[in-house]
Amino acid sequence: MKNTGVIRKIDELGRIVVPKEIRKNLNIKSGEDVQIYVEDDKIILKKYQRVLSIKEIAIKYLSKIQKLTMCDVLITDREKVILSLSKNYDGCLIDNKFITAINERKQEIGRTFNFNNQSLNKEYYINPIIVDADAIGSIILISNDSILDKDKMLIDVLNIMFSIELY
Repeated sequence: MKNTGVIRKIDELGRIVVPKEIRKNLNIKSGEDVQIYVEDDKIILKKYQRVLSIKEIAIKYLSKIQKLTMCDVLITDREKVILSLSKNYDGCLIDNKFITAINERKQEIGRTFNFNNQSLNKEYYINPIIVDADAIGSIILISNDSILDKDKMLIDVLNIMFSIELY
């Protein structure tokens, strides 16, 4: 672990301020959850990602839905793809338009988007994952052809199942 040399006082309510440069380096935004745990004599703060906790369930659902839709199905957190059966998307940063859709909690269909600063001309359908009123990520369907209404319905059902599992 790298020592940053930052010292902060704990206030009378037991709070500390995590410096902006550290939050920026760890990509922790205002309002996001932070996991706190103790390891030996250290207090560890770590960015918390609830979507990762259902990875095993998601793989099972993704493979079935991908077979039914003949599209790539991606699970994202608020920044990147965290689960995909296609190696093309694993770990890719998501397009700002996807981040906006997640933040605004809206489903969206369109064509042309960026992954890791590479423009792709494919149709997409994004459905944000909402748990406890928090937009924690999304399910994205990607196709070389048009995305059908039945495919969108499958993604909607998958999203409901994720929300129930995470609740």
